[in-house]
Amino acid sequence: MLLFLSGLFLTGALGQGIYISVVARSQLMASQLASLTTMIPTILLSGFIYPIFNMPKFVQAVTYFVPARYYIVILRNCFLKGAGMDAMWDETLFLMLFAFLMLGLAIKRFKKRVA
Repeated sequence: MLLFLSGLFLTGALGQGIYISVVARSQLMASQLASLTTMIPTILLSGFIYPIFNMPKFVQAVTYFVPARYYIVILRNCFLKGAGMDAMWDETLFLMLFAFLMLGLAIKRFKKRVA
């Protein structure tokens, strides 16, 4: 189960990376966009370092759009509680939606260019 859910999270992250590389005009812009949209929100807003319930209400609302928040809940449920899929169904649905959305956006935006 952990392998499947980790693969789902990584599929969404890969789709987001492909989308960023398709949108960005240069490598520098792509690395800055990746930092801005992935690393900073993941570190600050996922609940890994700072508990989400201690954040202001507005910031708590923003954390619902950070996929790492759901993956960390899945990891905690698997390792600490030994919970099954029934306890992680909401997080799994969000990760599926995120993966399909990111891959769909990347595929739609990608255009093969022959120069």
